[in-house]
Amino acid sequence: MVKITINGKQIEASPDKTILEVCRELNLDNIPTLCYDPKLPPFGSCFLCVVEIKGQSRLFPSCSTKVTEGMDIQTRSQRVVAARKTCLELLLSDHYADCFGPCRLNCPADVDIQGYMSLIHLGKFKEAVALIKEKNPLPSVCGRVCTRKCEINCRRNLVDAPVGIDFLKRYAADQDMIDEMWQPELPQPNGEKVAIIGGGPAGLTCAYYLVLEGYEPTIFEALPKLGGMLRYGIPEYRLPKEVLDKEINWIIGLGVKVVTNKKLGRDFIIDDLFKQGFKSVFIGLGAQVAKPMQVQNEDAKGVLSGVEFLKQVEMHTNPEIYGRVVVVGGGNTAIDAARTSLRLGAKEVILLYRRTRSEMPANSVEIEVAEH
Repeated sequence: MVKITINGKQIEASPDKTILEVCRELNLDNIPTLCYDPKLPPFGSCFLCVVEIKGQSRLFPSCSTKVTEGMDIQTRSQRVVAARKTCLELLLSDHYADCFGPCRLNCPADVDIQGYMSLIHLGKFKEAVALIKEKNPLPSVCGRVCTRKCEINCRRNLVDAPVGIDFLKRYAADQDMIDEMWQPELPQPNGEKVAIIGGGPAGLTCAYYLVLEGYEPTIFEALPKLGGMLRYGIPEYRLPKEVLDKEINWIIGLGVKVVTNKKLGRDFIIDDLFKQGFKSVFIGLGAQVAKPMQVQNEDAKGVLSGVEFLKQVEMHTNPEIYGRVVVVGGGNTAIDAARTSLRLGAKEVILLYRRTRSEMPANSVEIEVAEH
């Protein structure tokens, strides 16, 4: 054993241990590292674990420096902290989005968030939109109604508040809409036809990526217009139809055929599509049936599901709304139904939820706006 001093504390340690190992084993300091892995031989390349040894003119990487008799070590001196900061800045200076951050890892669409944030910072809005559309062809829509799972996991939460990822995506997409929208390079058509049943976000996304591969998609939609729940389940004040139509028309304009008011099972069956020459069929019918509460009299007059109510409002077939309205639920559909009821003339709207306010699944921003 050798006697050493770390941050003013005298200890004994085995000479076959490194400074980093001693500090971790004795909980003397949590020295930062990037390249260190206890299962591998020390490499010492990142230089983030450097420490200062009394009597030595240079700093030493603690992950590869063995302790010796009489060492007097400082792990948090001003010189050490400044050196670590410089090393980290140099590592990050040309390290844009090479590693996946928690924002991207939590994004259901796996969008390169760090990448398009950097492009927006540089003022390259069309390039940012192009990067987003590698995984998500509807950035203007998502910039308005996304549940922002990326922001929930944003590391900035550890400091103050998350980066406004969704607002920045919306801004870039809106900038792209001012003039001619960004256009992808399309390959020569391969002559293969694909039928898409359902013109909601899934069907539109499928059509977009099929066009990029040279296929000829045709969307069959049961309702009068495309959009699915984006059109018939999200109110105008959250997702203006002008924005939705522009994004849909952009996709259709790439070479997607559309047939509306045609419902699977009523107007055609899948075998009919194959007889018409379609090689494959994508079924994206969505989930537009409300989840019942399974309570007595929930089918009584005056009781509507939130999904059906919002659909009726969009199609101008909703019943007259007046007096006091009760909305049962705490999700985004419940919030939308409550705020829409006020807009249609309800004198008072009460939202009932079985758990606490903090447990409501609706987006926190939507809840706050509804309250005020």
